[in-house]
Amino acid sequence: MNALFAFLAPFRGLARVFDPGLRGLVIGPLLINIAVIVGIGIAAGFGFEILLDTWLPAGWDWLAWLLWPLFVLTLLVGFGVSAVALAAIIASPFSGPLAYRTARGLGHEPRQPARSLAGEMGHATATALRKFGYYALLFIPVLLITVIPGINLLASLAWFVFGSWVLAVEFQEPPLANDGLTLAEIRKGLGTRRPETLAFGAGTTLLAMVPVVNLLLVPAAVIGATHLWARQQSRG
Repeated sequence: MNALFAFLAPFRGLARVFDPGLRGLVIGPLLINIAVIVGIGIAAGFGFEILLDTWLPAGWDWLAWLLWPLFVLTLLVGFGVSAVALAAIIASPFSGPLAYRTARGLGHEPRQPARSLAGEMGHATATALRKFGYYALLFIPVLLITVIPGINLLASLAWFVFGSWVLAVEFQEPPLANDGLTLAEIRKGLGTRRPETLAFGAGTTLLAMVPVVNLLLVPAAVIGATHLWARQQSRG
């Protein structure tokens, strides 16, 4: 049941994106989300055919009809995860206040006082550098699976698992940081709740693959992650 709640949390956040009480804090991450996804989408469109030809091993042309959907799925997952994760990192200074107000609206008072805008930017910058290093280490095996002929048939699955974990860490960081947890503590805590963490990430990754919906995903996932964290805290 906890995993199901976690999976549905980003959907719950999506339903609250335009709540009057959150609207002012949603605008910043929403505009950044739209700009990043549209920009990356245009760039990805130009390179799609070249990438598909590169991935298809020589002599496997007769299997193209079967492999093509797998390549498309891999691109959808990879594009969705990369674009949303980048948008989330850029929008980090706005995500903390959004998570803060959402938590208070749910009856959970964050343990740390609200940061100023300068404080949020400093926190976001320092945390982003650590996140990039962490994500880069996780990305290495996914990249190897993606580029090795034959093994790259598993690329879509590898990208989905990678994306689920990355987006779970990315969007659960703001509400947990508002309670005073460091990134290292957040990663450790998410690891002890692996089923719920991956379930939340899976729901977020699925939404990242849906056109138009993914334009709203950064604020929606922050709100959803805050719902999940507040529920976990209320249950001890």
